[in-house]
Amino acid sequence: MTNYLYYNYANSSVCKVAEEQIEYESCSSVHRYFDQECLRHGSTLKGRKTAYANQMNQKQYIPVIVQEKPHCIFFPIKPLDDPKNIWICYEKIDFVTYNKKTCTIHFKDHTCLECEESHRVQKQMRQIFRYLRRLDV
Repeated sequence: MTNYLYYNYANSSVCKVAEEQIEYESCSSVHRYFDQECLRHGSTLKGRKTAYANQMNQKQYIPVIVQEKPHCIFFPIKPLDDPKNIWICYEKIDFVTYNKKTCTIHFKDHTCLECEESHRVQKQMRQIFRYLRRLDV
């Protein structure tokens, strides 16, 4: 499973990174990729995002629940229109080391990713944790 993904504009594909391996999937956008994945698991991207936004009262940086059981949730760390945006897979995170302006996301496969959006990563992870607790109640 993918640790994180981003859009590679040079070859018009979604770049999926896991265990220091990179896999490219031809797709017109990350949005389209997530919509296809959500449809494969029984919903639409719009439906998943709307449900999450309503339950969590969140308007920006809405995670994508690709699959509910087992959970497969990706969250953005930059604005959606930022070409350098990266989507992190919540389930693949082992732990995060936070610094003042940066953080290091350590994945369960012993790889890591440096991020400049420390506060946003921390906030997103808390929100997703709360969301998952709501689902499990």
